[in-house]
Amino acid sequence: MTIQFFSPRGPGNEILKLPRAYRRSVKWLPQIGDIVPDFTVATTQGELGFWEWASGSWVHLFSHPAAFTPVCTTEVASLASYDAAWEANNVKVLGLTGSTVPELKAWHQEIEEFFDTRVTFPTAHDPGLQLSRLFGMMHEKESQDWAIRKSFVIDPALRLQMIFEYPIFVGRNTEEILRVIQALQLRAKTGAATPSDWYSGDVAIIPDDVSEEEVWAHFGTTSTQLRKYLRVALPRARGQNPLSPVRYALDAPD
Repeated sequence: MTIQFFSPRGPGNEILKLPRAYRRSVKWLPQIGDIVPDFTVATTQGELGFWEWASGSWVHLFSHPAAFTPVCTTEVASLASYDAAWEANNVKVLGLTGSTVPELKAWHQEIEEFFDTRVTFPTAHDPGLQLSRLFGMMHEKESQDWAIRKSFVIDPALRLQMIFEYPIFVGRNTEEILRVIQALQLRAKTGAATPSDWYSGDVAIIPDDVSEEEVWAHFGTTSTQLRKYLRVALPRARGQNPLSPVRYALDAPD
């Protein structure tokens, strides 16, 4: 097999010359299903070996630009306010940044005092942003000095299950992180998929190869065939979230 590379052309059909940096290679491009490599870092809670610390739990590993910056402050405060939800869903949280441990500790203390919430999860110091580069968290056209806001959701077997990427000046949505983790957990437990705008307790999409016995065991109900290609089940305990048009149609079939 051969692969050919064609030079892109501009609006006037002129050949565009690509910078040499565009032709660089990377050691690892994180993809869903990859085993996250082990690493050891200094954190606000002491030295941490990732595999030992993470094994058996779901993990939200996230990068952020730096301590004592405005958007990062609101993100850490928001993540900290979900402490009970992380514990209830067997989720560990780990931040990664180039700021030093003393800076991070002082910053966390300010966050706790200002937002009246405890920062119970560790944040790691990434010297020279080496891990951030390895994990694809450095986007040179966004910043030469800071990592972007990148999140990995990692399962208990240390496999990468979800990747989020945000630019530096856009804060993450903590509720969305929790929603995705709960959807991944539902998939791991039942084999079901989740529709658009799904929240915990909403209808789940049932694959054809899942038996009715399995559906009953997981959801306490039988499935409903809405279309030849669309089979759903409604869990026992339903959420109270507002329904989008898609969720309403799945929830209340004719």
